[in-house]
Amino acid sequence: MHTFSINTRALTLCGLSNSQQAMGLHQDDVVIACHGWQDNSGSFVPLMRALSLNLPFYAFDWAGHGLSQWRHPQAHYYFIDYVDDLHQVISQCQARRVHLVGHSLGAMVASLYAACFGEHISSLTLIEGIGLVYAEPEEAKALLIRALAQRARGEKIREYPSAADLIARRLAISDFDESVGNELMARNMEPGPKGGVRLRTDPRIKHYSAFRYSEAQAHALLDIIEVPTLLIKGTAGYSMVHQNEHKFAHHYSQLSAKVVAGGHHCHMQSASECAQLIGAHLRQNGAR
Repeated sequence: MHTFSINTRALTLCGLSNSQQAMGLHQDDVVIACHGWQDNSGSFVPLMRALSLNLPFYAFDWAGHGLSQWRHPQAHYYFIDYVDDLHQVISQCQARRVHLVGHSLGAMVASLYAACFGEHISSLTLIEGIGLVYAEPEEAKALLIRALAQRARGEKIREYPSAADLIARRLAISDFDESVGNELMARNMEPGPKGGVRLRTDPRIKHYSAFRYSEAQAHALLDIIEVPTLLIKGTAGYSMVHQNEHKFAHHYSQLSAKVVAGGHHCHMQSASECAQLIGAHLRQNGAR
């Protein structure tokens, strides 16, 4: 894999690619991948290795994740800011056909982007994520109070004795094995000041959101997504994905859903099967 970086208005975002060329130099097809919350671009490495198509594939770390910069100390991590970051990345792409792949949070960001700027996207692949997260209007006040209380407390970055201890901590709350954990956490760790290891991720990404769209707003935002869309779900994936598929599938005018072995990170656990499905989807939508 090759490393790359791309500058947005305020941040430098880093990532991994199968191409040595800068993303903006490709003229035909480009695949841009958006990872999930608390993950990083490394989550797409098994998929990149398994794809038989010789397409430039760029997976970047969201702000505050992996090796990308953190947001300004006075800023926060609102969902709409992820959409803006993606918009800035794609605006620097000169390819005729841009294919979006999103996992979890990245799938929701990619969905909203495709709803707003579908003319820029040739295909959309959603992995264990569809629609948007929303809250009921009567929950708005409690969400705000909880979020402001958490901001006031602040967050300390915990240091672990070793990388193995930190990976074990992630495995304890995840649905994947050690091999996947090692691949995923490689970009999320750094040496700590006391000789141990700590997370590279900005602790603010775990703060409660002070605002969420209502269900009605979520439906209005997604409107009609005319981009051909492939949804991949894991056999042991998150139940919320199935619930959201039921609520939001009608917004995707060309939606095909497939199931592969694995959990929420099925694209890492069943990379070959996912690569076959995604490769066929890309070819059907102009990739060559």
